[in-house]
Amino acid sequence: MKLLEKMERKIGKYAIPNLPLIMILMEAVGYTLSVVAPNVLNYLSFDPFAIASGQVWRLITWVLMPPSRLNIFTVIMLFFYYWIARMLATTWGDFYFNVYLLGGIVITDIGMMILYAVLNSMSSGVSAVNLMMFPMYVNLYYIQTTVLLAFAFSFPNTQVLLYFIIPIKMSWLGIFEGVMLVYDFIRVSYMTPRTVILLAILNLVLYFLMTKDLRRYTPKEFARRANYRRATGQGGGFFSGFGSRGSGGRQKQSPSGTGTGPWQRQNTGAGQSAGAPAGRRGAGTYTRIYPNGARHRCTICGRTELEDDRLEFRFCSKCEGNHEYCQDHLFTHQHIKNDKV
Repeated sequence: MKLLEKMERKIGKYAIPNLPLIMILMEAVGYTLSVVAPNVLNYLSFDPFAIASGQVWRLITWVLMPPSRLNIFTVIMLFFYYWIARMLATTWGDFYFNVYLLGGIVITDIGMMILYAVLNSMSSGVSAVNLMMFPMYVNLYYIQTTVLLAFAFSFPNTQVLLYFIIPIKMSWLGIFEGVMLVYDFIRVSYMTPRTVILLAILNLVLYFLMTKDLRRYTPKEFARRANYRRATGQGGGFFSGFGSRGSGGRQKQSPSGTGTGPWQRQNTGAGQSAGAPAGRRGAGTYTRIYPNGARHRCTICGRTELEDDRLEFRFCSKCEGNHEYCQDHLFTHQHIKNDKV
C-alpha cells in the first residue's frame, strides 16, 4: 500500500476542507495589508534572523506575503489559481491536496532555514545580500506555479480562457509556465530565489513519487473515466460533479436473493433488473445497510454519508467485487483484483 494511503487512513479525517479557498483568502489578506498597512508585513515575512531569535510565527505567516503589486491582473490570476486548486482538491481529495500544499510550505521552511545556516556561516558580502532577499522571495508564488503544473499534467486537454479572453489548452499553459520557471532560475544569479524555485519543484516531484500512480493521468484512463460517467448518467464533462448522493452507481445484490441480513430490498417501482443504476431502481435492486445504519461506505477511508452529508459515492467498474468509493477516492484508488490491491 502506498505511503499516502496509509497516512490517509490514520489522519485523513484531520484534513483541512476548502484549503484552496483558505489559500486565496490568505493571499487576499496579504495584498490588502500591502495597501492599507504595509508595515505590518514586516512582522509576517520570512526573516531568518527574526525566526532564529524566537519569532517562529514567521514560519507560517510568510504565506501572506504578496508576490507582486495589487492590480486587475493579480485579481484575475487569484481567481484562476483558486479554480485550478479547487479542481485538484476535488480530484485528488482534501487529504492529498493538503499534503501537497502544506508539504510545499514545510519543505520551503526547512530548505530556507538550511540555506540560512549555510549563508550565515560564510560571512561574506554575497551571503549577506542573499540573506536580505529572504523576505522578498519567500512567498507562495512558485508553489502556486507548481500547482498549475500539476493541474496541466493531470488535465492536459482541458481548455481555459486566459484572462477570460484567450482560449488555451492546459498542456500549452503548463509548458509555458515550465519554461518561465527555467528562465527565472537562469535569470537570477543569487542563491535565495534559486533555492525557492528548487524547493517548489522538489515538492512537486516528491508528491508524485509518493503517489506512484501516474497511470491514472494517461489518455486511456481519462477515456475510461469518461465512459464511466456516461454509463452512470453523470455527463457534463470531468468537472460536472457527482450529482446527488447514491445516484449513478451500481446497486449491490443480495447474495441469497432474499433481501435479508445486511442487504435491504428497495421496492421503488417495477420493470428494472437488479443492479440498475440508482435513480432508475426497480423491484429487484438491493442496497447494503451497514451496522450503523449507513447505506454507503468508502472502501478506502471508511467514511459514510452519516458522517458528512456532502459525500458522494460510486462503485468502481474496474474493481472486482462490489467496492464503493467516495468522490475523494473514486479516481485515485488502486483497483482491486480478486480482493487484492
